[in-house]
Amino acid sequence: MPVGCSRLSEAGSADMRPASDLTHGRAACAAVLRDLLCSLAVSEPTGPVPKVVLLIDVEFADWPLDEPAVMQALQVWMKPPGRCLRIVGLDFDTVARAHPRFSHWRRDWAHRIEAWRPCNGLWAQELRGLLAGPVALQWLDAPDRCLRRVTGQVQVQALRERSAAFLQRCEPAWPVTTLGL
Repeated sequence: MPVGCSRLSEAGSADMRPASDLTHGRAACAAVLRDLLCSLAVSEPTGPVPKVVLLIDVEFADWPLDEPAVMQALQVWMKPPGRCLRIVGLDFDTVARAHPRFSHWRRDWAHRIEAWRPCNGLWAQELRGLLAGPVALQWLDAPDRCLRRVTGQVQVQALRERSAAFLQRCEPAWPVTTLGL
């Protein structure tokens, strides 16, 4: 378990579930995101390990992507073959400025990290969040930061299908290197 991640419960999985399925506030939402991303690095998971983790946001301003523990957990999770981190956003210049360590780190993992942008510029606000295996975290449109945890199989499958349809309308973005004359 990477340093900086939450302690694991005796069952072997991070106890990330708040009293309700809603988490309010910037720090609390970042902690839930961090715990779920760090739980990917558990050496003996209690459930199936997702092959694809999908992150969708406009600019990822409220995400803990630049934290060493999160990058280490993602690196551990990505080592086995066939795993892929997909990032869908609108403004990757802002992501690079807000998360410089993550931006630099992803260059070494470019073969496992895909970045996408909507072709038509139309954004699917209801898909903003994280999808990892049987769990989804969904940002809600609220005046304060609000994150909803979705664990129901039907709801997660519906989010997965809508995300797949949304990805069909996306194009590659955020190149690892910039070519120019």
